[in-house]
Amino acid sequence: MSLQVNTTNGRRDATHVPLGIFLIAIGLAALWVARDYDTGTFTSMGPGFFPKGISGCMILMGVLVILFRGKDLPEVEEDGQEAPTAIARLRIIGLVTASILVFAATLSPLGLPVATFFMVTIAGFSHRGSQPLTILATAIALAAFATALFAWLLGLQIPVLPEVLR
Repeated sequence: MSLQVNTTNGRRDATHVPLGIFLIAIGLAALWVARDYDTGTFTSMGPGFFPKGISGCMILMGVLVILFRGKDLPEVEEDGQEAPTAIARLRIIGLVTASILVFAATLSPLGLPVATFFMVTIAGFSHRGSQPLTILATAIALAAFATALFAWLLGLQIPVLPEVLR
């Protein structure tokens, strides 16, 4: 896979700079909100460990986005098709956002496996070349993996069964 720089009339793509600045700003704001939370240690994590860690990751991602400025985005996709149009990008953003909202709305009443299945299925159709059987298999596998990891191995208090069966 070759890395190409997106260019317009020979100029470097600068559309990623605002995204990088936005990520850094959100990361710094979240870090400021969590400033008084006790971080703790890796073996005894405090309430500030996760928010501060995520904030640091957002800041790092923002810096990387600014440094690489779309170098990882080819002008033509590997399968020979052109890069997504504005409508296609809106479809992607809409379906991924919808999948997160559906997950949030169905987690409590339907349980983790069903909510995860719905989330993966909806988000899976955001790619124009999606194969329904591949999406179905991925959704089933991720629902089983999420349930095993979060509910059973980590013991998080996440509902597994639908509300009517609890």
